[in-house]
Amino acid sequence: MRVGNTLMFLGCLAIIPAAFCSAQQANPANTISGIVRDASNAPLSGAELTLSRPGTAGRLFRTGEDGKFSFAEVSPGDITLRVRRLGYRIETRAITVGSGTVLSPVDFELDEIASDIASVVVEGSKGHLDEFYGRKATNNFGKFFEQKDIEKRHPLYLSELLRNVAGASLQSSQRSGNNVLLRECKPMVWLDGMRAQGAELDEVARPTDVAGLEVYPSSAGLPPQYQDRNNRMCGAIVVWTKNQ
Repeated sequence: MRVGNTLMFLGCLAIIPAAFCSAQQANPANTISGIVRDASNAPLSGAELTLSRPGTAGRLFRTGEDGKFSFAEVSPGDITLRVRRLGYRIETRAITVGSGTVLSPVDFELDEIASDIASVVVEGSKGHLDEFYGRKATNNFGKFFEQKDIEKRHPLYLSELLRNVAGASLQSSQRSGNNVLLRECKPMVWLDGMRAQGAELDEVARPTDVAGLEVYPSSAGLPPQYQDRNNRMCGAIVVWTKNQ
């Protein structure tokens, strides 16, 4: 009798639907991968991708020289994949990740944003940096970055130079780069002596275009011509380009 029951049990296992067994196992991990290219189909290095979903922290990935990216072990559900790179328009893709499905590569082609800064070298234009170097030699309140400092750090965005500046904080921007706060206050940004009304630092210039950068975390030491009359407590960021 006992033998019969055992055989019956084993036979039952043989004909139990596969769904029952698969339900006891975890769904296979999903991987989202692809490549980021420009309009000429060349891979883009240094592109920042963010994988996010409601209620969870976003995951970040930055492409290498081959422009490729990969997010492993993505759980099923709806996600948003956003890619951004300095000088290019942000692209966003909504993706539904199924359970145990094989995902096709997610490729991005980014459109370049035309730079407002002239690329023509003007003879004698280096004189506009006299103001920058004059303050660098005498002002103890500001933080100064020369062209050699910028090239040494090789930042993707200008704002990344401020990570070690006391009182500065960075937040990811919905447009390009990062939003900068100096002592919890939005600083005024100046470009070659001209006020960039409402602009963020990463929107006015690329690191490769900059010859000098002045950062004043507060109004202390801030030259009068760069003070915001409506909010004298805020600091300022003064950008000097290589070509004026």
